[in-house]
Amino acid sequence: MQTDLEALLALQADDVVIHGIEQQHAALEPRLRDLDARRQRVVDAVERSATLVAAEEKKQAYLRDKITEHKLLIERNQAQMDAVRTLKQATAAAAQMEQARRIVAGEESDLLALNRRLEEYRATLAAQRAELAALEAEQQTARADAAGERERLKGELGAARAKRAELAKAVPRSLLAKYDRIRGRRRVEAVFPMRGMSCGNCDTAIPMQRRHVMTTTAAIELCEACGVLMYYVGEQTTV
Repeated sequence: MQTDLEALLALQADDVVIHGIEQQHAALEPRLRDLDARRQRVVDAVERSATLVAAEEKKQAYLRDKITEHKLLIERNQAQMDAVRTLKQATAAAAQMEQARRIVAGEESDLLALNRRLEEYRATLAAQRAELAALEAEQQTARADAAGERERLKGELGAARAKRAELAKAVPRSLLAKYDRIRGRRRVEAVFPMRGMSCGNCDTAIPMQRRHVMTTTAAIELCEACGVLMYYVGEQTTV
């Protein structure tokens, strides 16, 4: 028949397995966060460049409209010059044409510079989009591997937890409650064998009377120093 100690140690062994699986699962998160962060940096750069290109294209369209508008004004002024009858009218029309030509020349210079700038921005955007596509293709395998590993660990964890539920039934409730409280303090192991006359976890010496009780009754005691459960390893006890 299985003793309380054997049942508790079997439960702890399964809890250690569960802890290991949980650690592996937790280790996936930084990997995925790193993949997400790398992708997000490129996505942010693409969005910034796309916004810049859109703004420059809007300026380009505005400048083209203004140039067209001012060229039409020059044509109207030319028509007016052809129809003038006095020197004063001719002088006024010529001045308006000259002003319009200067405006058009300045706008065409601005448009030329803007076109060069826009070409550079579009080239940068295209390169960033290509980089994003390459990164997503590169990460596809890594993400698929992580997803597969997550599913594997999920299955292992489910099986280990189901096994734990069965093993816990063999441990007396009061002892199980103590054990769970200790492990609830983020301790991987809660049960330790005595090391000679001391606690196997913290090496604190156990009073003789308590040692005597443990050696004669196979009692599982609480270490007053570090709070773990202790047991005596005798000739008849299987660890």
